[in-house]
Amino acid sequence: MRHDVRVVRYAAHRLAADDDPDAAEALSGAADRLDRTLLAPLRDVLGDRDLVIAPAGPLHGLPWPALPSLAERPVTVVPSARAWLRARTSPEPRPGGHVLLVAGPGLEHAAREVASLRRLHPDARVLHGPRARAEAVRDALDGASLAHLAAHGEFREGNALFSRLRLADGPLLVHDLDELSAPPALVVLSACDIGRGDEGDAVLGMAGVLLALGTATVIASVTPIRDAAAPAFMSAFHTGLAAGLPPSHALAAAPSTPGVLGVLCMGGG
Repeated sequence: MRHDVRVVRYAAHRLAADDDPDAAEALSGAADRLDRTLLAPLRDVLGDRDLVIAPAGPLHGLPWPALPSLAERPVTVVPSARAWLRARTSPEPRPGGHVLLVAGPGLEHAAREVASLRRLHPDARVLHGPRARAEAVRDALDGASLAHLAAHGEFREGNALFSRLRLADGPLLVHDLDELSAPPALVVLSACDIGRGDEGDAVLGMAGVLLALGTATVIASVTPIRDAAAPAFMSAFHTGLAAGLPPSHALAAAPSTPGVLGVLCMGGG
């Protein structure tokens, strides 16, 4: 199983860069084997229910939507059942919480992505270009009901608390988020790998810190995202949210392509 998880992750990395037939074939084979091992024995019990998955061991960082049984099914990934219950029962967002849209530097699709989302959220606070500084973004996160950050992400292997988002004046580090007094209810991290945790730490990186601080749900990727696919995928996701779908349902309903396989719903769902 550990080998197949690595194959799926490696193939997802390759497919985020280009349409590689060999990578697609390798991903399909490994995903089928994982599906038979992990989900087929539970098929009668699971039916068509939404799933909440608390990964263990090598399953941390698996892009679960790659598994055939989970395509278009609402799935939420959590560190533990207790963490899921805490996220589900967290207080409602404060009235008047704002929407925050951030476009980081050096990311080809970020400006298009944020411009597309601004049509759905015309009153949103928008930080891009030189205004998307680390301190300004951190401060704007406080009290938001929804925050969408499109930026380069870096997962720090071996010390996930130093994972970071690249902003106009430098990095926003995971441990910088400890200063938030009212973290957003829903955070979308449209950045490669930023949803990863070290093996043995289910959801530890930036997503895990936000969940521990009180954010109910984080949308983040455990593999690279293809620039060309991100704006349409995120627009479809936010359109689902605006129509009243829960985050896990809005994510499942967004048309998935190999370039966005690693985007997961974490926390309350």
